[in-house]
Amino acid sequence: MKTKSTFKRHFILMSLCVAVVCMSFVFSSCTPQELDKTVQQAYELRMNGKVDSAKVLLEQAISKNPNNSAAYYELARIQLHMALGKGRRESLVGMIGDAQNSIDKAVKLDPQNVIYNFFAGRVDYFQAYISLMTGDQAKGKLVRAIGAFESALKLKPDYHQAMLYLVELNSQFPEESGGDKSKAEQYAKQLEGMDDIFGAKARSVLLPEDFDRVDYWQKMLKKHEGNADVLEELGKAYLGVDKVDDAVSCFEKAIEINPEKASLFLDLSIYHTFRAMRAGDDKELLQTYVISGDAAVARYIESKPIQPMLAYALGVRSKYKYFSGDKEQGQALFKEAEALDPYFSKATGAPHPDLFIPPGEISQNHRYLMRPF
Repeated sequence: MKTKSTFKRHFILMSLCVAVVCMSFVFSSCTPQELDKTVQQAYELRMNGKVDSAKVLLEQAISKNPNNSAAYYELARIQLHMALGKGRRESLVGMIGDAQNSIDKAVKLDPQNVIYNFFAGRVDYFQAYISLMTGDQAKGKLVRAIGAFESALKLKPDYHQAMLYLVELNSQFPEESGGDKSKAEQYAKQLEGMDDIFGAKARSVLLPEDFDRVDYWQKMLKKHEGNADVLEELGKAYLGVDKVDDAVSCFEKAIEINPEKASLFLDLSIYHTFRAMRAGDDKELLQTYVISGDAAVARYIESKPIQPMLAYALGVRSKYKYFSGDKEQGQALFKEAEALDPYFSKATGAPHPDLFIPPGEISQNHRYLMRPF
C-alpha cells in the first residue's frame, strides 16, 4: 500500500511530556503534597536509572488513591520509556497500549490539564503508526491524536507546538486515514500570524517534496540572523541534500547560541546511520558512515547529557563499534549503557525530550513526527 510505505520511509519513533497535578479526593489516603512528592520521587528514580523502582512506587500510589491523575501521567511516561527500551515489536505494542490506558485515565480525572492532553496526542499517534505498520485500521487512532492536540490547543490557544503537530497530522495523512488538508492550511495560517519561526516551520511542512528547502531557510536566516531554530532547520535542510559540512556548520552555530540543541549531533548521527544502511556491499563506504556517525554521537556525549540520554548515546556508540568490527568495545559500551539505564531506548531515533522534562512542566519542545530528523 502506497500510503503505508510512505509512512514507513519517513517515520522515526519518538517520545513524550508530563505534569504533576494532585487533587484531594474522598478516597485519598494521603495529602496532595504527599502525592506530589511521590510522583517527584518516581521521576528522580527514573532519571537515575531505577525505572522498575519508579514504576512500583507509582503503582503503589495509584493503589492507595485511584484518583491520582499525576501518578497515572508519570506512569504513562515510564511505560513509554520501558517500551522504547524493550526494542521488540510485541513488547512495544503492549506497553504503548498500557501507556495509552494510563494517560487516558489521567485525562479523564483532570480533563483541563493541557500537559495531559498534549501527551495523549503523542501516545495516540504512536498507536496510529503501529496500526499502519501492522496493517490494522489506524483512522480512529489518528482521529484521537488530532482530537487530543486540539484539546491541548483549546486549553492553551497560543500553544505553537500543538498547532504545528496539527498541521503535520492533517497534511501528511490522507483524508481516508483522518487527515484534513484544509485544516492544516488553517492552522498554518494561524501560526504564521502568531510567530514567524513557527509559521515558517508550518509552511515548510506543506511545501512539495521537491521544493528547495535550503533556499527557503536561507531566506529565513537573512530575516532572523543568529536564530538557533532557523539555523537548526537550515542544517537539516542541508542534510536533506547531502551537504553535510554545511549542515554541521549550522548545527555548531545553533548549539553555540543555545547549548540545549546539542541533540543536533544525534540527528547528524541518524543521518549517517541511514547513509550506512544504503551503502549496500560497499564496505569502505559503510565504514566511512559508521566512523562519521560515531564521531557525531561522541560530540553529543561531550555536552554531558542527562543520564537516560547518555545511556541512549552510549547504546548508539556500541552499535557503531560492532559495525566497525570492534565487538569488545561495542559490548563494553552496551554494558555501560545498561548500567546507567536498563531500559535505554533501542530505537534509531533519539527519545523525545518531553519524556524527561520535570513533572509539571509544559513542553516547549517540538520534533517532526514524519521526518527522520
